[in-house]
Amino acid sequence: MRIPHPAHGRFIPVTVMWLVLTGIGYGQTESAPEQGGGTTVQQLVHLALSRNAGLLAARERLAEAQGLLRQAGLRPNPAVDISFANGDALNSSGERELSVGYSHTFELGGKREHRVDVAQRGVELARSEIANRERLLASEVRIRYAEALAAIRNLRNADELLRLTEQSFNLAKARAEAGEAAPLERGLLQVEMNRINSDRLMFASQVERSLLEAKLLADLPLDQELRLSDPLEKRPEVPEPQKAVEIALSGRPDLAAARVRERLADAELQLARSDATPDIVARGGYSHVQSRFDQLGFSQPGGSLVLLRDKDNMITGGISILLPFANRNQGNIDAAIARQRAARLERESLERMVRQEVLVASSRLGAASGALELFNSGVIGQSQENLQIVRGAYDLGELRLLDVIQEQRRQIEIQRAYTDLLREALVATVELERAVGAPVR
Repeated sequence: MRIPHPAHGRFIPVTVMWLVLTGIGYGQTESAPEQGGGTTVQQLVHLALSRNAGLLAARERLAEAQGLLRQAGLRPNPAVDISFANGDALNSSGERELSVGYSHTFELGGKREHRVDVAQRGVELARSEIANRERLLASEVRIRYAEALAAIRNLRNADELLRLTEQSFNLAKARAEAGEAAPLERGLLQVEMNRINSDRLMFASQVERSLLEAKLLADLPLDQELRLSDPLEKRPEVPEPQKAVEIALSGRPDLAAARVRERLADAELQLARSDATPDIVARGGYSHVQSRFDQLGFSQPGGSLVLLRDKDNMITGGISILLPFANRNQGNIDAAIARQRAARLERESLERMVRQEVLVASSRLGAASGALELFNSGVIGQSQENLQIVRGAYDLGELRLLDVIQEQRRQIEIQRAYTDLLREALVATVELERAVGAPVR
């Protein structure tokens, strides 16, 4: 079917303009990545938490801390001394001695208890740091997932529009060659097609970059295909800000780690003070001494000279106490006090920062949610209606093709802005969950 264009008297195929003006769709194309039947964001997060090399290394530090805790509870080993002396080596054949000694160290000042307390705080700190790394890693994976979804949505729209514009261009080219249309229409569609194709290449690059970053975080092979299944269009839920702050202050793992560091500094101070108390080393031993006197002896009448010999068995005992006159561990105590103050200040600073992060993320999510509602209620539908009106006016000959293309470009920008807003709402949700340290749903 063709209708006359009153402006210049030529016939304009309705089919051509229908293809051009309905090009902004949401259908899937072969060149855009599929989403159905792929990997959900939760599955990708699970892969990252189980395979990320940095996180696995942090978990090994927990095993290290547990080993240090086991070592801290061990008592000092006793010592056994065995010595043998022989005067024959120095031409003193009359002296020989065998000694066996035992020594045992008794730790005073509660050193072992404080040492165990420090090691226990170290285990708690390792667990909190692992939980914090998991929080950060999960949020990074979710953000990359959201960026990939947005790029895929833009790419699909560009693919669909490019396909329909190519069809319109081919029809306009055939009509121009047949003398039924002006070459200007073909030129305008050629420019529009090249512009859309340029945008499509940029969107494809964004998809590839986002997917590669997600694979890297999940420790997946870079050449492995990754298909996403979660939708981008999720309605965000905005929690009450003060409640979100309370949840963050009570459960965020990095804040829990800061509090553990504060307790660790207290435990290290107590250990430094206990190290100033000297230990007692108790000793005991047994010695067997043989002596022979070659110049002295006695003999029976008519008998040979019998040399004098002496054998002694001795038991010894005693204690050793270090006298803390100069070294009373003053330097380590001062360092522990400084670490204690620093840990308290860091914890207080982090608490203020957590409050700020939660309030900022909550405000960001609220703004994105409000803007998304406005787009859904007063922008998307109205822009599509405007495009239909412009298309109808062109069919009646009241507008030029350039006006239609301009309105189409405006519709494309609206769709891009809508996609960016969907991505912003999803990323803002992830940021708020990262700030709170827990899901906000």
